[in-house]
Amino acid sequence: MFVTAAYEPTSGIIAVNRKGQVLSVSIDEENLVSFIQNSLNNHELAYKLAVRCNLPGADQLFVARFAQLFQSGNYGEAAKVAATAPRGILRTQQTIQQFQTVPPQP
Repeated sequence: MFVTAAYEPTSGIIAVNRKGQVLSVSIDEENLVSFIQNSLNNHELAYKLAVRCNLPGADQLFVARFAQLFQSGNYGEAAKVAATAPRGILRTQQTIQQFQTVPPQP
């Protein structure tokens, strides 16, 4: 690429390569996480991208990770997963009630 710049109409970038071709690139945020999960089969990358960019499509990954950590007694990490889950999917009354059932930790 010779030069790139933000391109507001598509919320992406526009670029000019060394041959003079103009390219417009944007990402479909609604489907990016599910594409990474299903096509690339990389669940960890999908999870991390969903956390960092607050993207939809990884709800089941967050729920499964939360449940696994909670059942193994790793309540601190489970709380972090609940707090970082996109769109607050684990910030529910049900999640609070789960934590309230945990016996006090020393």
